[in-house]
Parts: sequence; structure tokens; C-alpha cells
Amino acid sequence: MSTLNLSDKKKKALKATLLLVALTNMISVALSPATEQIRQFFGVELATVQTAMSATNILQIAVSLIAMYFINRGLLTKKHAVVLGQSLFALAVIFVLLFHHAFWCVYVLSALVGTALGLFVTNAFGIIFDCFEPDERQGLTGLQTSCISLGGIICSLTGGLLASLFWYGGYLVLSVGVIIAIVAAINIPNYKTPKAADGGKRSPIKPKVFFYAVSAFVFMLCYVTVSQNISSHLAPHFKNYSTLAGICSAVQMGGGVVSGLLFKKISGKLQDDTLVLALCMLAAGLLVLSFLTTSLPLILIAVFVCGLTLSLFTPWCIFGTSVNSDPTNSAVTSVIISAIAPSTGGFLSPVVFTNLTNALVPDSTAFRYRFVALCAFVIAVILFLRNRFAKDKTAAAE
Repeated sequence: MSTLNLSDKKKKALKATLLLVALTNMISVALSPATEQIRQFFGVELATVQTAMSATNILQIAVSLIAMYFINRGLLTKKHAVVLGQSLFALAVIFVLLFHHAFWCVYVLSALVGTALGLFVTNAFGIIFDCFEPDERQGLTGLQTSCISLGGIICSLTGGLLASLFWYGGYLVLSVGVIIAIVAAINIPNYKTPKAADGGKRSPIKPKVFFYAVSAFVFMLCYVTVSQNISSHLAPHFKNYSTLAGICSAVQMGGGVVSGLLFKKISGKLQDDTLVLALCMLAAGLLVLSFLTTSLPLILIAVFVCGLTLSLFTPWCIFGTSVNSDPTNSAVTSVIISAIAPSTGGFLSPVVFTNLTNALVPDSTAFRYRFVALCAFVIAVILFLRNRFAKDKTAAAE
């Protein structure tokens, strides 16, 4: 239950602000098109560039945990975390304009972007937990995921265009942080967690929060295999596979935009079975990708179907976590569900699936997609049986 009494006008302004913030959650995709340009400009190995840019992911998780610590102790508010995070984007733009001639600046830029994302991503979710009633959260989390995917499409296209002009062009997309920081400073309420404000105890984290966290982890473990392997999957069949891989990524994110708009209606009927539906759709999309490797229309349909699952699975996990949280522990639960669980799943995906499938059938992305599809389907069956058991247990208790 929300503990902040906001007027309808303030709630509308807050919703719009949080959706605006969500557009920048995937802003890192604006930077990735510059990888090859950076390698050529500085004359370094590709692995060196990738290592420098991947530091963003590690720092995002670390900063999320540090921010959670300060918020729980009243040393920082969620509003200040969001505003500071967006402001760091602007600082990164100034930095790259001044020091783009030196390769070490890529490391510093990754640190700034990772710190920014660690400050605002989880705390924007936490603000939803604190400021809106459950019914409002359900619709807002779906729209938020749509905006995340839409922002990914915009950032990817804009970043690629600017990177074609000069290697640091994609970093100029970060300048939107100035506008968003100002809007956030105006519209996000400033409050401390009840524990920090009143000296009370933080509520214990409910077991169902961990259920949603584990679910988000295994989903991302499977989901990211689509984009991570699509370029290699297309290479033997299409000459312009790099361009097509970019198009597939945009189409995949487009699927997330569409399903986010339908999320409230679908999840309202299916409840926890929304997770089962998403996994079955992901399995179907992966199977189509694995068997129909030469038909571009069917490949695009398959990645679109895979993209649909993101804005069904992720917002339901976030919404379910919010229902089982309160303002005293929302800083912790929002970090778990929006940073630690999905980021760890995405990070470990190639470690698990690429290595395992290469050991079974070397260098076969088709087999990898089939293997992950099977895993997704098995997880869907497990969740379906778990949901039936939970319903029977609830009915027996009544």
C-alpha cells in the first residue's frame, strides 16, 4: 500500500516523469555501435574495448547496492538518486567532449554511465512501489517496460547514426539526462524510508520476493541468448548479417513495446501464469529461429515474439515484488528484482549456455536456440505446476 498521499495531478506528473526516466534505462545500447570505431581510432584490441565498455554492468549492480545502503540509513533519498543519476549522464557528455582523444576516457565514461544507471534504475522502480497503489502499479510497470524497450530502439538508432560521424557520437545521446534531471527534480516527491525517518525496523523480505527474483534470473538467462547469438546465427545465410542483426534487435525491442501496452489486461487474467505464457512464447520463438534459418520474414516474426515476452515476464515480477514489499524494505526489494536478479542472469547466460552447447554441438547457434527453448519450456512447466499447487493450498486454507 502506498504511504504517500499524492493528488491525482501530482500522480499523473510523477507517472509521466518515471516513464521519461525509463526511456534511458537501456541507454547503453546507444554506445555499443561505436565499438569497432573505438578499436580503429585508438588501435587497440577488440577485447580491450569490450572490457572497457562492459565495466558499466558491474558498476551498475555495485552502485545499486551502495545507494540502497545510504537510502535505508536516511543519507540519500530515491528522488536524489534519480536526479543525480541523470545528471551524471550530462557530466559524461562534457567529459567525452574534453578527453575523447585518449583511450582511458572510455573507462571513465563506463564508470560514469554505470554509476548513473545504478543510481536511478532501481530507485525509479522503488518510487513506484512507494507512491502507487497495487492496481496503479500493475498498469504502470507494463507501460514502464514498454518505455524501456522504446528507449532502447531510439537510443540504438540514434547512437548508431551519431557513431557513424565520430566514435564518441553515441555518447552525445547522454545529454538527454539534463532535461530528465530537471523534470525529475520538479515532479518526484522527496521522502525518506519510514525506518530512516521514524527510527523503526525494516520489514522482513517475504519469500515470494525471492520467488520472483529467481524467476527473473532464469528468464533473463534464457532471454538474452536471442540477441547474443543472432549475428552469428545469420552470418552463414546472409551477406549483410550485421545490418540484419541490428534490425532484429530493434524488432525484438519493438515486441517489448507492444506487450507492455497489453500487460495490464493479460496479467489481470493470468496472474502468475503470465510467467508461464511468456516462457512458452519464448520457447516457440527460439524454435522458429533454430529451424527456419533462411527466411527473413519468419526470423523477424520469431524475434518479435521473443521480444513480446520481456514486457510480460519482467513487469509481472516487478509488480509481484511490489505487492509483497512496503516502503521500509522497497529499497532492498527493488534492487533485488530490477538489478541483481536480471543482471546476473544476463551476465551468466553466455557462460552457461554458450559453453554447455559448444561442448555438446560445437559452433551451432541453431542447436543453442533449441537447447534454450527446451530449458524455457521445462521452466514453464515447473512454474505452471507450482502455480497450481499454490492455488490449491490457498483454496484449502480458505
